[in-house]
Amino acid sequence: MLAREVTKLHEEFLRGSAEDVLATLKRREEVKGEITLLIGKAEGMEHAKPNGKNVGERVRELMSTESLDEKAALKQAAKEFGMSKSEAYRELQRVK
Repeated sequence: MLAREVTKLHEEFLRGSAEDVLATLKRREEVKGEITLLIGKAEGMEHAKPNGKNVGERVRELMSTESLDEKAALKQAAKEFGMSKSEAYRELQRVK
């Protein structure tokens, strides 16, 4: 996201991929003001471990092999994938 003139009268926020934001700015004659660039984790990217499993597959595996409930398996998988529990939950919901 690109934020321009934050807290001022002509405040503007451009959200999207870096390519989309750049394309929007290139269509303008000039860009004035203070600019803040906010970069976040790419959305929709599936986290995968070297063994090729995604979060959902790993949660199901932990539930069956370790006899964990979904909450405990999700917590363990999130730790293994280096993400927060909420990120792991969103990923799990996406692949269900």
